[in-house]
Amino acid sequence: MNFSLTLGTTVFSLALGFNNYLPETLRPSSLLLAGENTVEIIPNDSVVNTLAELGLDLEASEPIIPAGLNISDNPAEGSRAVIGEDRRVAVTSTSYPWSAVGQISGITASGNGYICTGSLVAEDIVLTNAHCIMDTETGELATNIQFKPNLINGRVASESDIANAEPLLVGTDFSNGLNPDPDDWAFIVLDRSLGQKYGTLGMATIPTAVLADQPFVENLIMAGYSGDFPPDKPGQTASAHVGCSIVGEEVDVVLHLCDTYGGSSGGPILSLVDGEIRIVALNSAEVIDQETGAGLVNIAVQIPRIINRIQALGN
Repeated sequence: MNFSLTLGTTVFSLALGFNNYLPETLRPSSLLLAGENTVEIIPNDSVVNTLAELGLDLEASEPIIPAGLNISDNPAEGSRAVIGEDRRVAVTSTSYPWSAVGQISGITASGNGYICTGSLVAEDIVLTNAHCIMDTETGELATNIQFKPNLINGRVASESDIANAEPLLVGTDFSNGLNPDPDDWAFIVLDRSLGQKYGTLGMATIPTAVLADQPFVENLIMAGYSGDFPPDKPGQTASAHVGCSIVGEEVDVVLHLCDTYGGSSGGPILSLVDGEIRIVALNSAEVIDQETGAGLVNIAVQIPRIINRIQALGN
């Protein structure tokens, strides 16, 4: 069945295997912030093209769990605040793996502030969406890109841990007309090392068909800084949907049912793999019903696609 999908102002038709959901809109899960931008614009045009330039060593991409940092599978550590049908809980834990997820903020080429989500995958490298650092229509890079690790109630453990983006490696410049773009991923190099303090997450190259089956069904975790959650300070604390599912793959993107909202773009979908928490997909967009505004299904980037692409770039 055909879905009418929009990303930005461009509309495309996409064949998806879901019925009775017309019309629909695809929107990125980044969140534009209201108000005038009064921040000094710091340009960032440092796009790199190889792993060597980025400083990412895939052979050494095992997760880092710092000594002395607690490990917890409970994002709230003592509370589970569910709002209505919303299945998300506030990530108030400073334990690993929650500590490795942070908020990305920046200024768009048009001067608007926005937030997204990113994950530490190396000591000074963050994985997120390309549309979190680049305009999908013009390809212009955002400015003032910052990463705030384990942001809780709008605060990080130390102000000195707020990192600025330096070089960037992007999977797409959105000039291919694909919507959604299956290469909507990016790596950001930070101006300081955070992995030894907050930990890093490894990536797992598991096919979507496997993730959509047992034992992964209703056993995945999606974390992100959604702009509607928590209600009192939206976007200032990450949310986590514990026990969500990937349901399939269409046109090279992952379809999932983890609860999301604007700001959660770039958020990791996590699973326990061989005894370790790993990123198995990268949240990127949501499909909503244009008439009711209800969420229908969400979109994510395949991790195997990211790994294959950056391996092809070579060192």
